[in-house]
Amino acid sequence: MLILLRHGQSSSNLNNLFTGWYDAKLTQEGKDQAYAAGRRLKAAGIHLDTVHTSLLSRAIQTTNIVLEAMDQLYLPLEKSWRLNGRHYGALEGMNKDLVRKKFGPDQVHAWRRSYDVRPPEATDNELSDRYPFLDSTSLPQSESLKDTQARLLPYLEDRVIPQIKKGKNVLIVSHGNLLRALTLVIEDLDPSQASQIEIANALPIVYHFDQELQIKSKEILNG
Repeated sequence: MLILLRHGQSSSNLNNLFTGWYDAKLTQEGKDQAYAAGRRLKAAGIHLDTVHTSLLSRAIQTTNIVLEAMDQLYLPLEKSWRLNGRHYGALEGMNKDLVRKKFGPDQVHAWRRSYDVRPPEATDNELSDRYPFLDSTSLPQSESLKDTQARLLPYLEDRVIPQIKKGKNVLIVSHGNLLRALTLVIEDLDPSQASQIEIANALPIVYHFDQELQIKSKEILNG
């Protein structure tokens, strides 16, 4: 079993900002959403074996709250930059409405929803300062969804898929665009379908697979 979960509402979500790798924290509503997600998973009779999350606070906070709600706080977390949100480059921290006024809605739509269009690159070295333990050549200055998918795939193949093959119940807590990129892979969708994928905050998406890792069922726990 694989469960995908986008973090709860963050301060950047509330303020309508491009976020990406910016380390926004959860709002109180986001914390409440995360706890509700954990209770839904528990009510569904799901017992987790392994948990993966990004290096960003909003995902880590969500993960801890979910595990608390499930009475599984004892589980260790596997954290990776490869599960961070898509890097929005120079747009990070900017208000989305103001960006639309500056660049036009069609351009912003292409940056947000296309598969292979990158936003303008960031010009500072903030990521090098924040992630000194990572090779600087790995750190993006801007990413398309295609780029996000490419740096996700090694982690998926090396860490996640082997656990699913062993019959583990695996939870990934991450970010909207990262989970959109992952959905394309899991559901074997054409990249042109990327713009149609919507990932809501803190609603667990549960996949069951057969022995060949083909999807048997998909369920969104929203009630």
